[in-house]
Amino acid sequence: MGYQGPYTCQACGNTFESRAGGGFLFIEYRCVNCDAIKTVKSNRRVPSSEYVPPTAAEIGVCEQCGGELKSDLQPMCPACKSRDVKESGGRAIRYD
Repeated sequence: MGYQGPYTCQACGNTFESRAGGGFLFIEYRCVNCDAIKTVKSNRRVPSSEYVPPTAAEIGVCEQCGGELKSDLQPMCPACKSRDVKESGGRAIRYD
């Protein structure tokens, strides 16, 4: 399940908007360098024995800076570039 809403950086205290996660039909990948997000179609509603993860070619690289894309990264604080962030509640959207 994905989350879109406010985050608070544990390193510098900055509060910012971002999103993380994905859904049943897509996975969100984050650039390790610039934090750009790329969504890749993926049907995770099938039984796990039938699930085929996206290939490296389907994932590709960041379109903004050419960096590596990973699906397990927290959002990056735009002020200090730390990934030590947490959802800070308030007005948020959860999505599948």
